Amino acid sequence: MDEVVQQFTAKLGVNVKISVEIEASSRDGFDESMQRAVKENCNVLRFNSVEFEEES
Repeated sequence: MDEVVQQFTAKLGVNVKISVEIEASSRDGFDESMQRAVKENCNVLRFNSVEFEEES
């Protein structure tokens, strides 16, 4: 990934934004403890949002 970003940042005046989306699924779902830990870590890392959805 660094090689790709460096192509842009080598040019003056270029702003680079990197977005990451994480999607995880589990047949058994994710317990409250895991959800809390993930949410706390996302907050510390300044993620824009974190959501858990229950699938039907």
